[in-house]
Amino acid sequence: MFILYSTVVLALVAFTIFFTFTALQQVVAMVRAGTPEPLTHQWQDRALSVLVMVFGQKKVLEDRSYGFMHFWYLYGFLILGIGHLELVLFGLTRFTQDFGYHPFLYRHLPFLPATFIHLYEFSQDFMALGVVLVVAFALYRRINGKVARLLPRSKDAETILWLIGGLYVTFFIFVGSETFLRMETGALGYSWHWYLPISSLIALAVAGVSATAVLVINEIGFWLHLGVFLGFACYIPRSKHMHLLAAGPNIYFRHFETVAKPRPIDFEKSEKFGVDRVQELSWKSLLDTFACTECGRCDAVCPAHLTKKPLQPKKILHDIKINLRYKNWNHIKKFRSSWGDSLDGQLEKELAESPNLALVNLEKISANSDLVEADGGYKLEGQIHVDEIWACTTCAACVEVCPVLIDSVPTDIIEMRRNFVMMQAENYPKELNTAFKGMEVQGNPWGVGQDKRQDWAKQLDVPLMADQGDHEVEYLFWVGCAGATDERSKKIQQALVRILKKAQVDFAILGCEEKCTGDPARRMGNEYLYDQLARENVEMLNRKKFKKIFATCPHCFNQLKHEYKDFGGHYSVQHHTELIAELLKDKRLTLDDKKQIEEKITFHDPCYLGRYNKQYEAPRETLKTLPGVTTTEMTFSKEKSFCCGAGGGRMFMEEHLGNRINLERTDQAMATGATTIATGCPFCMTMLSDGVKDRLADEQIKVKDIAELVAERI
Repeated sequence: MFILYSTVVLALVAFTIFFTFTALQQVVAMVRAGTPEPLTHQWQDRALSVLVMVFGQKKVLEDRSYGFMHFWYLYGFLILGIGHLELVLFGLTRFTQDFGYHPFLYRHLPFLPATFIHLYEFSQDFMALGVVLVVAFALYRRINGKVARLLPRSKDAETILWLIGGLYVTFFIFVGSETFLRMETGALGYSWHWYLPISSLIALAVAGVSATAVLVINEIGFWLHLGVFLGFACYIPRSKHMHLLAAGPNIYFRHFETVAKPRPIDFEKSEKFGVDRVQELSWKSLLDTFACTECGRCDAVCPAHLTKKPLQPKKILHDIKINLRYKNWNHIKKFRSSWGDSLDGQLEKELAESPNLALVNLEKISANSDLVEADGGYKLEGQIHVDEIWACTTCAACVEVCPVLIDSVPTDIIEMRRNFVMMQAENYPKELNTAFKGMEVQGNPWGVGQDKRQDWAKQLDVPLMADQGDHEVEYLFWVGCAGATDERSKKIQQALVRILKKAQVDFAILGCEEKCTGDPARRMGNEYLYDQLARENVEMLNRKKFKKIFATCPHCFNQLKHEYKDFGGHYSVQHHTELIAELLKDKRLTLDDKKQIEEKITFHDPCYLGRYNKQYEAPRETLKTLPGVTTTEMTFSKEKSFCCGAGGGRMFMEEHLGNRINLERTDQAMATGATTIATGCPFCMTMLSDGVKDRLADEQIKVKDIAELVAERI
């Protein structure tokens, strides 16, 4: 009798292994369909990241409510997985009862002490109860629709929760009835047992039911529990719960830059620039989509989404995955030689020529339209709209909060912009042409003549690098386009020069030799123009003699420090707020206590200084030393800072959809009661100043750079 029982279990397990393994093969093949990206260096640091992020749940626990629930999911899965293995082995060895032996159960192993068995049984009962309660709460949160980042409701996510809940409800049916039968046979006493806290209560609750009826319930509980468990295993690779398997590898193959850099293009060899098809993304970007937990944290912090623009980072990842999984798989499956082999040229040609595989949808969305259907499904699944692509400020707020270190959304959007600008020459904001022409002809996006690049310093006796001869200056002062051409930003540079001279810093500027770093061009998709500017600047800088560079623009700072390395530019780079803090700390710069100015200041963290370079403390340390200053923080500050709206080239684009990001940020600053908004970025200065003018006709609140605040007190 039990031989048939074990045979059925064996067949179900074999089918599950085959079905699941086949699905995993498909996922691996789909990920490998992406373009190459080498991410195998620093394996020790990668392994440590997995330990900290996966098992330590570092990023997950930053959201306390979700992190607490996920703790139960993860460790419930790990601990209860031991019990699931016991269940399967029990079913497979049930046939031994026909020969007078016990089927496999941990408590039947003679070498395991009773205390160990009791602790194991307690872990199963306790964790199963915890998971059931957490699942019930999670379902309530999703169904009541009050948590914005969990909207639209995901049928996939809710199906998974019902499966998890069903798994442990059937666990208690099976183990609770088994506990009653153990009491009936005398293996356990008729009492509550600490190591079976829930199951023994269930057993005592059914004490009046006949043993035969409970035996039937026990058999039903076994098959239900086994069925849900094996069904769940089949469902995982085909659902969002694939992150259970993909999150670890995704964290291991992380980018060690805070935010992934856009990949350079070899213009001598490449025939196509940018991305409009899913297989043109890197394999790491494709892996990101399977690692996504769909927790919605990215949507909850995205400034474009929060100001009612048609961008949801979660949806970008969702659409890439849907495009890959359902629109491309038949092509991948048809032409791959084996599941682990690289895709050949025939497949690449088939993918490129298919009109149905486009990642980008060129149909514009109106300002009042909604990308999300009322029933929780996405419109045009698998395609990303033009307005989504151009709404991104590349602020990396989504990267900062992701619990599985997904950082592909800003860079993948830049790849899509490249295709619009360099291949199609359409479907991009036409006001960008003015900025592109300015950078190409005059070396700055405002189109101010290159010969006027050093006019801001005429009355300040600022030394030029060209006049230094063989002298190696301590600091090369990278002024930046805004600092050299924008009237408001010029005042910041002039204040900084007064500070440098007061501290007797050996510095010089490039003057008319300096051109835009190209950062706006790269973020706006014109990689060809960026490549040209970057190579010219690196060639020029490598001829100069200096120890360090400092810049007042975080975008220039980020380029010089990180992205110019791809072009042979390896420099020691500081932001001017770091340099000022260093001068104050080293007593090279002293403040005049008599110049005490009473101000309540809140600091706005520029995205490319904060999230891109993790510098939050230097400007705050400086503010604390200023006579008469008290500081206050905005709700969204430091790593949670809210973008000013200028990043990603948005400085040079009109804002047609939703609310203005700079006004939202200005409101957040005003809510602190501060009399002054401080920042360390010329773009942020412009956006916040415009915001204050819009909100306050008499400009009761001032917007100042850290350098200006210090210069007023020396």
